[in-house]
Amino acid sequence: MMSKRKAGADRANPNGSTGPRSAAGKARSSMNALKSGIYSKSLTIPGEDPAKLTTLTEEYFERYRPALPEQRDLVDILVRSTWTLRRLAAAEAQVWIYEMDIRCELHPTAPLGQAFHYCDRTLTRLQRMVNSAQRNHRDALHELERLQPRELDLQPVPAPAPVPQESRQQIENKPVNQSKEFVSSASTPPPPAAPKATPKTTPKAPQAPLPFHQPGSHCPFSPTDPAAYRRCPYCFPDDSEPDVRD
Repeated sequence: MMSKRKAGADRANPNGSTGPRSAAGKARSSMNALKSGIYSKSLTIPGEDPAKLTTLTEEYFERYRPALPEQRDLVDILVRSTWTLRRLAAAEAQVWIYEMDIRCELHPTAPLGQAFHYCDRTLTRLQRMVNSAQRNHRDALHELERLQPRELDLQPVPAPAPVPQESRQQIENKPVNQSKEFVSSASTPPPPAAPKATPKTTPKAPQAPLPFHQPGSHCPFSPTDPAAYRRCPYCFPDDSEPDVRD
């Protein structure tokens, strides 16, 4: 006899299904809650459009396709953080509008400065909330990418075509230095090259001896040894020493 617990389980699950088991099936089933709109209604407040949150959630789930519970939790954090940042951006604009509307008379030349003077503490708290949401988004994104490595669309490098055995043997048997033209051993050797003609040197003409005295100086110096001076040391003080080559 079937127990009441077993009968209740069969009525709740008549097909005996245990749910999706593959990663693709789990990813598809994770989108079921989004189609009903329950997710977007639970995170919106008056003045926000649930349809925009639904679109944002579908974009994130379509981008990362979480297949594990921890991956779905991280995607939820990304959605909530992004939606919170959008909400805080709208709240900041409304803070400025509110502070400028409640004033009886705005400053004629510095209305923003006057509003900031009264709402600076509110804007400081709002900025801390923005920093916290950005930090949560960054941490969740880093952890999700660690659990779900990004698939790279890389084209595999084609393997080189194998060289046929015959072509390989021809390459191995080919000599390293092969002459372009075949020369028979019985052919007549080429005549020897003519010796290069030695260029003829033209003898240089003898140079005229240099004058001993400066022309027109009437110098009375006369050396006792003509070989001691090449030229007069008084007329040519820088050129009076005898030439060593001579």
